[in-house]
Amino acid sequence: MYLKILILKWRLIITIGLFFYAQCSFSQDANIALTFSQGHLGKVTSLDISKDGALIISAGEDRTIKIWDTGQERLLRTINAHEIGVADISLSKDKQFIVSAGLDHSVKVWETKSGKLVSAIDHLSDAIIEVRFKKDIIIYINAQGEVYHWDWLSKEKAKVHNWSAELTSGVSTFISFPKSNNSVIFGKFDGSVEIWNISQKKVKKQKKLFEDWVADIIFLKEQNVIICGGWDGKLISWNIDTDSITDNGYMPDGTGVNTIKYSHSIGKVIITSRGNHAYFYKIEGDSLLLEKEFSSREIITSAFSKKGDVVVVAYNDGEIALWEVKGMKLIASWKPIKDKAKGFSVSLIAQCIAVSSESGALRLWKLGSREDLTKWEAHDQEISNTKFKSNGKLVTTSLDSTIKVWDNTTNFQLSHEYKVNAPIYHSYLLPNDSTLLYSDNAGNLFSINTTQIKSKPKLVYSSYYQITAITSTLSGSKIAIGFSDRKVVVVPVQNTADKIIFRSKDRLITSLSFSNDEKELIVGGKNKLSLWDLTNASLIRSIDVENKILSAKFTYDNKYVIAAEENGRLLTFSNDLSSIIYDYKQSKGNVVDVLDFPGKQVFLTLSNDLGVGIWDLDSDLRFGVVLSDGDIGWVVQHNSGLFDASESNMKNLYYVAGNETIDLVQLQDMYWEPSLGSKLFMGSELRVVPELTDILLYPEARMHKKGDKLLVEVVDRGGGIGKVAVLVNGKEVLSDISEYKINNTLNKINILNQKHDKNKYSVPLDSLSYLFEGGGNLNNITIKVENLEGTLSGRGLTIKHKSKNEDQTIPSFYGIVVGVSDYRGTTLDLKYAAKDAEKIATSIKSSAQELFGEHRVHVDLFSTGSTDPKHQPNKQNIKLAFDSLQQLATPSDVLFVFLAGHGMSVKEKNGDEDFFFLTKDISTADLTDNRIKEAYAIAGKEWLDWMKKIPITRQVFIMDACNAGKFAETIIASRNIDEEAVRLRALERVRTRSGMYLLAGSAADKVSYESSMYGQGLLTYSILDYLKRGNLRKGEFLDVQMMFGNSVDEVPRLAERFGAFQQPEMRIPHGGDSFDIGRVTDDVKSNISISSNLARIRMSDFEEDSIWTDPLQLSAYFDRKLLQLSEGKNSGYNSFTFTPYAKGEGVFQLKGKYTENDNEIQVAIKIIEDNEVKYSFKTEAEDREILIEKAIFEIVTYFKDN
Repeated sequence: MYLKILILKWRLIITIGLFFYAQCSFSQDANIALTFSQGHLGKVTSLDISKDGALIISAGEDRTIKIWDTGQERLLRTINAHEIGVADISLSKDKQFIVSAGLDHSVKVWETKSGKLVSAIDHLSDAIIEVRFKKDIIIYINAQGEVYHWDWLSKEKAKVHNWSAELTSGVSTFISFPKSNNSVIFGKFDGSVEIWNISQKKVKKQKKLFEDWVADIIFLKEQNVIICGGWDGKLISWNIDTDSITDNGYMPDGTGVNTIKYSHSIGKVIITSRGNHAYFYKIEGDSLLLEKEFSSREIITSAFSKKGDVVVVAYNDGEIALWEVKGMKLIASWKPIKDKAKGFSVSLIAQCIAVSSESGALRLWKLGSREDLTKWEAHDQEISNTKFKSNGKLVTTSLDSTIKVWDNTTNFQLSHEYKVNAPIYHSYLLPNDSTLLYSDNAGNLFSINTTQIKSKPKLVYSSYYQITAITSTLSGSKIAIGFSDRKVVVVPVQNTADKIIFRSKDRLITSLSFSNDEKELIVGGKNKLSLWDLTNASLIRSIDVENKILSAKFTYDNKYVIAAEENGRLLTFSNDLSSIIYDYKQSKGNVVDVLDFPGKQVFLTLSNDLGVGIWDLDSDLRFGVVLSDGDIGWVVQHNSGLFDASESNMKNLYYVAGNETIDLVQLQDMYWEPSLGSKLFMGSELRVVPELTDILLYPEARMHKKGDKLLVEVVDRGGGIGKVAVLVNGKEVLSDISEYKINNTLNKINILNQKHDKNKYSVPLDSLSYLFEGGGNLNNITIKVENLEGTLSGRGLTIKHKSKNEDQTIPSFYGIVVGVSDYRGTTLDLKYAAKDAEKIATSIKSSAQELFGEHRVHVDLFSTGSTDPKHQPNKQNIKLAFDSLQQLATPSDVLFVFLAGHGMSVKEKNGDEDFFFLTKDISTADLTDNRIKEAYAIAGKEWLDWMKKIPITRQVFIMDACNAGKFAETIIASRNIDEEAVRLRALERVRTRSGMYLLAGSAADKVSYESSMYGQGLLTYSILDYLKRGNLRKGEFLDVQMMFGNSVDEVPRLAERFGAFQQPEMRIPHGGDSFDIGRVTDDVKSNISISSNLARIRMSDFEEDSIWTDPLQLSAYFDRKLLQLSEGKNSGYNSFTFTPYAKGEGVFQLKGKYTENDNEIQVAIKIIEDNEVKYSFKTEAEDREILIEKAIFEIVTYFKDN
């Protein structure tokens, strides 16, 4: 009975039905992939760069090869290359192929464009340490120093030629002569350097140069000099013409030589050492003269383009950086994944996935949120286990000898912890949700009750050998323990004397799992996967595995066994291990943990790169994946191509097709599904979208200026030729230039060879000139081309253009502010929208006048509170305001638009979606009547069309459009389930087409709130509060991006205070730089009136009294506590909010001095406002946490009483 209840409980917790969406028959090998630029997990082992510097390839400890596009500074693809590690890689001269040398005794050739394996030789006698392309053959060296060449393009692809008979000793490194098909230079283990003719396999010249291995060699063609370095750190030059030797001394750091590279661009040699340093050497004759160190950071390896004008380096921490050698200018860099995942757990009660790591950090992915992962340092050392309880609380154990319980009801603040006497290497939370089993490093198994704060450990079992694995039955009645002596012990929890003992035939036990009838046990190990009968302790079946089993588990229905190997191989077996059911080829990286769920034919995996995979038990398909950027950014993708990502990570996403990168915005409208993670895990219905299979590429484009014309040539590449648009300074001017098309004249002589359609256009520059900035400024003219279906367009081709107008126009500021509170009838009426607009208009106008000058600021306010009919917020008045700017404005001006009122998203019958702002004359939220919609609502497409005609490129658009009051009550219930997604996609389209800065006050529960607590809309309050007390640029300038960022951070806090949730959406133009729209003086601040008695507390300032620093970090701990009180569910009970950088009226700060005496901390605290002490007190405690709790109680009491 207990087992049935337990399974029912799990079924309530986990529902992942949506991964079965549309039978999930989508292609798993589509040639287009959603990608972001993520470095290797761990260190880089090898680098190469194309002759032209356009492509970089890198290999890492994570067994992968990554291909990078240097022009776009983007990752093209990741190849999971070898089972153990990649020792060396090389790129062919034509950039079409990559050859990799593996520590798994294999050499493989990959196609660069697709990442597909072209050819391979494996099961070689030794690991391969170095490999190169040499014309049509591949030369490689193994760990014994034996040289082979592989004619990989021949019919006998597996045939290799061994040079061992011709070589007197092992080869440690080699290079080929530039532009020579026959000569190779070998460096050898015995310290000699030899020049060989590879056709004849004969030595042409040789020299004994070192007493140790030759580490690396370069050949300087112009000087005809070989420069080589040894493992002993010695540097030697060998002049081939004179046969003379020059001793250049030893490496400056006293270690051996690692790599030697030559830069033609600056005529210098860069040498890296075994001590991970890099140095510049200049060449004088045959000598090398040390100049300076390349970088203070430790460098592992490097590679130069053919000209030596760019160099790519790999730092010791795994970062890859591309440098322009002249002037040492950083071009691009790609960060590694520095932390490895150790375990994970899922809870739909807490709506979270928790992932633990080697560093001791915990990451939480909130399923319904688009926020970054919540990350904190939960432990000081590696986390050994992470497990959610059924009530949503989280239990973690660590090598730092602690057990911690985290409370989901307080945003996962620490509830309580237990300090034990030894590091916890393994632990297991029993199904009763209270008992935790854990082991020390001496073979002892303990239990502790995690529900009792003062619980003490109890010894459960003891052995002389270390424990390597722990598990329990589903009922929790029995536990199984694996030991380092290969022994497995199965004991009942209530009677540990009644035990079953058997010895595994493997060298190491890594994983244990009971069948749900408790009669069988799966044992995973270093070399075997075994099934044992617990009724008589006999082995049923054992199978060999290629790599160590990291996790092996029975499925809940007992039909399968899931096994994950260290090399990333993921398999399902029949329950008796007699056959492999599925081999999941999409599994990448080490799968460190597996979770299965009752009642669903899916299971989850965690890879060491922090990725979570969702897999089908009835096929070899992966339904979806949650990927991390290695820190706190994330992206979730469904098998259909639908995706969502954290707000901060959206800007990093793009698509890759072949070697083409496609901006996210091209397919975002089709595949972006906001809140996808929550929809997947809750079983919500998903949109049906086209498969991500073969993509119809957009045309190739070229353009140049000729006289007063812009000449554009567009060539079809299979997807047809669609619209060609022109943008000036990021703003679309012409959406389609087909009217400027030039009739093509066919080449009658060569008509059969004209395979691709080609269109030519001649666009008058005068048609674009209204957006050109004068005064000598260079303007960006960009063309974007679409395929025929309009589904894809290029990233944009840009040229610079200087306007004929030499006058430097002084910018003006134009504002259009709209507030609608009083609609026709009473159903839609709002309380604060008109008032919000009036306050924004006054405040923004005042600050703009301080920056632009009074006579250059023009703000039109349209409010239902206005007595002037011309300033009532109807559609006609608003459109007239936009139309008037077509003649008044110039490209250097600024446009500010603010809307407060009702807004809603509408999905038309034909599938088109748009966002509508409702003007004062509308009386219903029903927009199905096109006449009402066209007369009284303003569509996003209309806003876009109005703004396109205005010659202003710097545009700010703020929309505090809400669905409050009775409107919310009637609309929320009838809305389409994906309306929020419709709204977000519509806003994104407007932003990307107009080049505007966009801030929208949206909410996950479909409401943008008005609050009597603040006397206005929350978005408006956050803006006014920022002007009055915010962290302005240089203390006075109103920067658009900083203002938006403040609202994104502050509005959720404001909403939490009355139990609501609201998250504004911020969009900025791709590549756009922020700018100021005002200067906020003290006079401007004093005229801003915001209705709130809510005090602000800025960052604290505490010092130890004698040294004037803060060794106990009290400032940080107080700030953390104040932030918790500001953001929790009970924050509405507090009379303050924590805003670290707030300044001005109503802003308080905690300052204090403390001392440590006789194991006691004493602190004197002052609460200060505007340099005046408002309150002071003293307190003391033996413990820092107790001290802070006592002080916080005093602070909270003060603000409540005052």
